[in-house]
Amino acid sequence: MSDHPDDTRVRTDAATDAGIMASFEGAELFPHLVRLIARGKPVSVEELAAAAGWPARDVERLARSQPGTDWDEEGHLVGVGLTLRPTAHRFTVQGRTLYTWCAADTLIFTMILGQRTTAESTCPATGAAVRIELSPDSVISASPGSAVISQRLGTDLMSDLRAQVCDHGLFFASPAAASEWAAEHPDGEVLGVSDAFDRYRTVYEELNWRGG
Repeated sequence: MSDHPDDTRVRTDAATDAGIMASFEGAELFPHLVRLIARGKPVSVEELAAAAGWPARDVERLARSQPGTDWDEEGHLVGVGLTLRPTAHRFTVQGRTLYTWCAADTLIFTMILGQRTTAESTCPATGAAVRIELSPDSVISASPGSAVISQRLGTDLMSDLRAQVCDHGLFFASPAAASEWAAEHPDGEVLGVSDAFDRYRTVYEELNWRGG
């Protein structure tokens, strides 16, 4: 018997999330792009295509199909999920300062990169600083300890991943601080940071993003 009575629910919810994310065309490109962007410099379409073993034209088509993709003036990828451009969520790995489109990204990107990381954000309801220290296997610390993550996810939202999903993924200082967001987003949910980490750990494994 599991020591954690909610494990079955977490696995079920994670399997649903994994299915939604797997429905996103090009999901298998994602871990390759995250690892390349994490080096701290723009990535060419050809470089991503080579890393993933995809034709460059297909990579270009998929990247261009997402309105929120960050590009530089030379047509190099600057970010999809993990980005070189400042957002509300600062993400530090191996001394490099990067950014993420949403709060949950910081969790799953830590797993993909296999490195200790730090996520820093600001609660949009209270203005309180939120700082999360992560390892690939666990949440090391969360300040405040009551911090939560909001999430909105669905197959009908994937045509504009940044605006429809990621812009709603926020760090709040507490469940109470997230209550107004939750009331305004009945299709969303609010998770404790450790619960979200466990959920995304299963998503990461379900999507087989462990490999290079």
